[in-house]
Amino acid sequence: MPAANRHLSFTKTRNPLFSVPTKERKAILERERRLRRSGEWGEWERIENPHRLISNVWLGEVDHVRKNRVFSVLVRDVGTAIHLAVSSLSGNRPTWPEMQRIKDELAGPKATAIEVYPPADEVVDQADMYHIWVLFRPLPFSLHGDR
Repeated sequence: MPAANRHLSFTKTRNPLFSVPTKERKAILERERRLRRSGEWGEWERIENPHRLISNVWLGEVDHVRKNRVFSVLVRDVGTAIHLAVSSLSGNRPTWPEMQRIKDELAGPKATAIEVYPPADEVVDQADMYHIWVLFRPLPFSLHGDR
C-alpha cells in the first residue's frame, strides 16, 4: 500500500475526529485553521498524567500534558533532554515558527531544542505527532558558527 494510503487508513482508524459527525468535524478543523492563522492559541493548561510510572509502555514515561486551543504536547523527561511530542486535532504538521513558539513557551526562549531524524530501523511513526528534544546542555556547535 502506498505511504499516502497507509496514512489515510491510519488516520481514519485512529483519529478521534472520524467518529464526530462530518459537519461538526469540519467546524472543528476550520476553528483550528483560524486559530493557527491568528496565533490566538490561548493559555497552556497543565494536565497531570494519571498513568505516570504505572504503565511500562511509553505513556507511563509521560510526566504531564500541556494543551491549549490548538496543540497538545506530551512532556517526557528522558534524562539528558525533555521530549516534547506535539499534536493537533487535524494532525497537520506544526510549522517551524509554531514549533519555535511551543519551545519558547514551554521550555523558555533561551532553551535549545532539536528535531531528530533517526536511522531507518529506529523510526517510529504511529501517530501524527511531531517531536523535539529540549537539551539540558548546549550543542557543540552553533547556528552562528561561534562554537
